[in-house]
Amino acid sequence: PDYVPRPENCFIIFRNEWVRRNARGPNPNRSRGKSSAIMQKRMSKRASEAWNALPQSERNHFKTLADQRKVEHAQAHPEYRYRPN
Repeated sequence: PDYVPRPENCFIIFRNEWVRRNARGPNPNRSRGKSSAIMQKRMSKRASEAWNALPQSERNHFKTLADQRKVEHAQAHPEYRYRPN
């Protein structure tokens, strides 16, 4: 593909896991529209608060996962370089 997304950092990995554990409803990812955007903003804020409350030992777990994904990303996309617009 022309576009290769950046590898997820430790907070993004945490946020994705946190949302899966804390989202309500039969399928929280199916909703779209303005109310969904507002809900995502609220979930991100709460995930951020949870992240800031985590002890360093638990943050290190997500740092390790991010490092692993970064290595996998580099292997899958050896020519990738982050180039912001």
